[in-house]
Amino acid sequence: MTPDFDRLADWAAQVRQSAPDSVLTGARPAALYGYGFLGRFAHKDLQSRGVRLQCAYDGKPELDGQVVDGLDIRSPAHLAADEPAFVFISARHAVREVSAKLAAIGIPHVSVDAHYVAHDIDAYKQIHDDWLDDDRSRETLRAVMATMLTGDKAHVAAQFERDQYFCLPQFCGSEKEIYVDAGAYVGDSLERFLWSQNGVFHRALCFEPGMRQFRALANRRRRLLSEWALDEDQITVIPAALGESDETGSAASSSGDMTSLALSNAGEHPFKILSLDAHLAGERVSLIKADVEGMEMPLLKGAAETIRRHRPKLAICVYHYPSDIPVISRAIKSLVPDYRFALRHHSPQFMETVLYAWIET
Repeated sequence: MTPDFDRLADWAAQVRQSAPDSVLTGARPAALYGYGFLGRFAHKDLQSRGVRLQCAYDGKPELDGQVVDGLDIRSPAHLAADEPAFVFISARHAVREVSAKLAAIGIPHVSVDAHYVAHDIDAYKQIHDDWLDDDRSRETLRAVMATMLTGDKAHVAAQFERDQYFCLPQFCGSEKEIYVDAGAYVGDSLERFLWSQNGVFHRALCFEPGMRQFRALANRRRRLLSEWALDEDQITVIPAALGESDETGSAASSSGDMTSLALSNAGEHPFKILSLDAHLAGERVSLIKADVEGMEMPLLKGAAETIRRHRPKLAICVYHYPSDIPVISRAIKSLVPDYRFALRHHSPQFMETVLYAWIET
């Protein structure tokens, strides 16, 4: 059973008590456990809030002894000897296992996800009580919060829904849709879009920066044009990411993994980034889907004029960073205060949480 909000608030209060003031003010140094996608985010963000990080522990053997982003990376085998004063766990998918390991050697700790929910509980309360449109959304938000606070993925697994991006009636069945697919990957969401519209739509623009993924997307485009008897210009594929402005970015990996193209200042695989406002030059769109590996906020900034002017339906992933749900919700509301919100979770794991926004007509 999904906890009620009062129960979540109690858990959040316990989390806030777990990190001593001396750690939060930088008087005593802390450490990270995990230096992947979320660890890099936590490194910058915690330090901006006054936390002083002395090192990060990561299980990848090749990182042991390296200095990454100015931070010493050490093997978890050093934990018992190092005895860090406090550890923030950024290994999101192994929180419970890491927590048990740290508890066994007497090291106080908290997960990065729990820390963020606990310290932004009022923002979650506003979204829960005032912004979400239905009980299913409120239950989904509480389940996400429960997983973030406890590390127990069973809470979100119980909310799993299929038909990601097109599960709500407002997001399927329109015959004049102009669809923007940001982070189109290999065209899987494009194909689901066609099925959700029964093949009847005006146009689809698909943006994908990864070259391996883009080649698969282009192949799928050709197949879909033939299978659905579509006109050649109905589906356009663009080898670029969407962001705040036109520039060049780089990724840490060119592999085919879903998260391989997360933006990295030290990445070796350059790709083009476009502003949707500049690319469209005022052209109308009616639906924007975005799963862009943590670049959702830059995308929204670069699409602000399009969103204000045309008020398209939005299906935006809000699971990459622990701050995503409140930050992205506020950003969308600031652009169009009349947007209605729904939240759905589309994976048995802690990923694929989507915020849906639309204008009631």
